[in-house]
Amino acid sequence: MERLSLDALEALADAYDGSVAASADVDGFCSSSDWVLPAARGLMPGRPPWIWREGGAFVALMRGVQGGRPWLEPLESMWGLACPLVGADAPGVAGILGRALEAHGGGAAVVLCGLAPGSERLRAVARALEPRYRLGLASPTRREVADLSGGMAAWRLRRSANFRRSLRRAEQRAERAGVAFLAVDVAAAAADEVWDRIAAVDDRTWKGEAGVGVGRGPMAAFYRLMLRRLAARGAARVMFARLAGRDVAYILGGVRGDGYRGLQFGLARDAEPLALGNLLQVRQIEALCGEAIRRYDLGAEVAYKRRWSDRVHETVTLLALPR
Repeated sequence: MERLSLDALEALADAYDGSVAASADVDGFCSSSDWVLPAARGLMPGRPPWIWREGGAFVALMRGVQGGRPWLEPLESMWGLACPLVGADAPGVAGILGRALEAHGGGAAVVLCGLAPGSERLRAVARALEPRYRLGLASPTRREVADLSGGMAAWRLRRSANFRRSLRRAEQRAERAGVAFLAVDVAAAAADEVWDRIAAVDDRTWKGEAGVGVGRGPMAAFYRLMLRRLAARGAARVMFARLAGRDVAYILGGVRGDGYRGLQFGLARDAEPLALGNLLQVRQIEALCGEAIRRYDLGAEVAYKRRWSDRVHETVTLLALPR
């Protein structure tokens, strides 16, 4: 069993992502290095790593403190999407965690996110921890997912008549206004330049004007780092809407395997009447279907996303407190 620094995990990113891909019950995008390393470095920095590797299995946690108590938590624990226990052999990964805690845990509580309800991984880690920890489950994390496997026409047919009608009207308004939609091929060398364009639009959204957008602060660091990683493997999917020669809306996401993860979209306040957020979503879905992408993870369960999605994906967080 080998202990790793964050830099060492970075150097092993391909092997780590291979272990994520072999873990069929975990989120392949949000548990990958594209998500967890930007989270550890940009979104939630300053926590010492507590990362272990044995063979093809990884336990990827960070040390934190809550209420004066030491905690071990995933590299990304803000939304609880990343599973920190990756590897095809779920009991084996649970065993690594148990041994590491016994030797190096130091009485810390443990937070384990991104576990599939009823999965072998959840059962194995519960068995490994139960002798020395009191276990409980936090409220589930729920995400909306659109099924793109049948193509664009099939996806549209599953939308309500009212929703389809509103999209057609928005498309007509945008066409009359002269809106142009531009998909950007994000080269690795241009990732920061593209992020700066995104941030410039986001600053003009209602969230940006209220100081809660993603164009500044830790969120900006998180997405900038992620966009660099996505661009390096040709996995970034970025589109802008332009009006009168300037960017007025954007959509940002990334692909891994046959899935797409939506990350952010936004539109400038002066473009809100044109419903460009909806139209960018439609254009993005059209492009993804052209690539044979089969699912679109829209992120956290929110009422407006239900019009776009076909199912809800649920994961749970296991909390372990020392006895």
